[in-house]
Amino acid sequence: MTDSQSCIPGHLAEGLGITVLPYSLQLDDHVYRDGIDITAEEFYNMLPTLSQPASTSAIPPGAFKEAFERLAEGAQAILVITIARTMSATYANARLAAETFSGVPVEVVDSGTAAIAQGLVVLEVAEAASRGRQLRECLELAYDLLRKAELFAYISTFEYLKKSGRVNAVTAFAGDALSIKPVFRFKDGNALLLSRKRSPAAAHRFIAARLAAYGRERGALRAAVFHANARDNAEELSALISAKVALRGEMMVTEFTPVMGCHTGPGVVGAAFL
Repeated sequence: MTDSQSCIPGHLAEGLGITVLPYSLQLDDHVYRDGIDITAEEFYNMLPTLSQPASTSAIPPGAFKEAFERLAEGAQAILVITIARTMSATYANARLAAETFSGVPVEVVDSGTAAIAQGLVVLEVAEAASRGRQLRECLELAYDLLRKAELFAYISTFEYLKKSGRVNAVTAFAGDALSIKPVFRFKDGNALLLSRKRSPAAAHRFIAARLAAYGRERGALRAAVFHANARDNAEELSALISAKVALRGEMMVTEFTPVMGCHTGPGVVGAAFL
């Protein structure tokens, strides 16, 4: 089980039996369930038209409890992997629900990361479970993969960060220069500014070079590219990485979660890998 900001395409989640719980998105007077009532594309198209800043709500304990009860009818155990606890109360809520549930064993893991970096871990653990791995083995695998998980991305606009009140080191570093693309690494629940580039192409080269360096150290990587309403840039980054890095499996290109896009706005592009 995981949360909807993990950016896992629906057909992959369904095929591997991954339960994805949605966040709630408050868009003006309407509340939408992420990935159910609204798609990422619909969200990013709507975002510039909103009269109030978009906001999100953590997945409540009750939603986890209901899902546990439903899954317990056919599952021997449940493993939940959530967004980093520094980003949301979702991890704490999942823990609370697990502590009060006795149907089957439940383990809750703070991924320390987000978006498709988290999603790649969930996919790989689900694949292991489908091959017969038990809860303890899946839990150990999850922790091992999360130590390896990396996410690099750049932001294209500061407008939405300012509106959301989440102006942090990223914007402080880059200032108000709208042409600057700050490139950051998200690891252990924190965003670290690595560089600032003056064009998407330069940011793409920087990120691809990072993946290539990890690839030389680790060997073939399992990787994915994500974007917030910027598919052309994502395809460019995907092609650049594919040309420079030995990959395990096919490169996935997926959409950046509206849960994060509320705060970053459109134009975010990045890559995650194990």
